[in-house]
Amino acid sequence: MAKVMVTGATGLLGRAVVKQLELTGHEVVATGFSRASERVHRLDLTAPLAVEAFIAREQPQVIVHCAAERRPDVSEQNPQAALALNLTASQALAMAAKANNAWLIYISTDYVFDGTQPKYAEDAATHPVNFYGESKLKGEEIVLNTRADFAVLRLPILYGQVEKLSESAVLVLINQLIERRAKGVDHWAVRSPTSTADIAQAIDKMIAQHIEAPIVQGIYHFSAAETMTKYQMLLTLGEILQLSTAHLTPESTPTDNAKRPSLSCARLAVLGIRSDIDFATGVRQALTQSSGALAALGLTL
Repeated sequence: MAKVMVTGATGLLGRAVVKQLELTGHEVVATGFSRASERVHRLDLTAPLAVEAFIAREQPQVIVHCAAERRPDVSEQNPQAALALNLTASQALAMAAKANNAWLIYISTDYVFDGTQPKYAEDAATHPVNFYGESKLKGEEIVLNTRADFAVLRLPILYGQVEKLSESAVLVLINQLIERRAKGVDHWAVRSPTSTADIAQAIDKMIAQHIEAPIVQGIYHFSAAETMTKYQMLLTLGEILQLSTAHLTPESTPTDNAKRPSLSCARLAVLGIRSDIDFATGVRQALTQSSGALAALGLTL
């Protein structure tokens, strides 16, 4: 077992990672900022001296860097704030990890690709089409240039236990079921919605393999095997929540030029690490764990 620091521990993915690592017996040092609590250390990742001092004091063996500005629209509107979290913080963490001999896993995104040539292998040429993707790619480069044996884990669209639906670009679709307004829904862009619990298990296995033999390094992809359009996701959500989808119309004609990247996960598969949660099972589990968010909308499972 190891002492593992998790940044962004109050976020959608961070919560799942903390829960999983604690289940398997790791000593978890959870950090957050705006939602820090008694169990979550308040740490401003954009303050390099504070980051350096915290890591020097806590001496984690592993750092899982989940914290990021993940909302592409917010990144476009406030690029400096996004860069502070996606670049400055990543550099500070990487430097402090190297100085204190900690191993770092940097969480990245499929948006480093433009989606025109799926499925993307881990060594495929990158071509981000928005500022968010650019900032995350620069973060990857900073981390891997700091120490070659650090790891990058690229992920697609996520869902999991939420405090409010807006935390997940998948679960927020439930609002379209509640509104019951006639609406056309994207049935052409194929995505790979992936459970944060599934990802957390993969990260746990990566850490276990690193402890056993430090060969886990460089870029990895993790994604659910199942692909779905937004319309298909809504049909599944409607069935689970027993809400009508009759007011929704599938639209198969592209309404924008954006492509949705899909990832090849071959490098993790070689290590025996694969996604094993299908969408219906994973989203039901996530909704069961998100009873407070559902209750606020008058919904139950």
